[in-house]
Amino acid sequence: MKTPTLKQKVEMYEDFLHKINIFIISGNNDGIRELVNNADNWSYAHRSGEFLTDKQRRKMINDMFQKLCDTPKADKATEERQKAFTKLTKQKEQAFLK
Repeated sequence: MKTPTLKQKVEMYEDFLHKINIFIISGNNDGIRELVNNADNWSYAHRSGEFLTDKQRRKMINDMFQKLCDTPKADKATEERQKAFTKLTKQKEQAFLK
């Protein structure tokens, strides 16, 4: 895996911060927790691996960097809430049209 360019890093960090903001605004604590864990893993990759080669450590850092914005649990919960909201909205529309 290639080391990200400065432009790619800035884009990822901006996306990461925007995602934190969205989760705060929406009250999605699971999403915030996932993002904080991702940041912790990325940070740990920089200082861990006492017995790793520089190449192995760089790969670990790059892997954690690529996962900074990954929030599968929060994304799944959001999708389920959106489906439930859509279903409820359709039910209300149908009841209103009757």
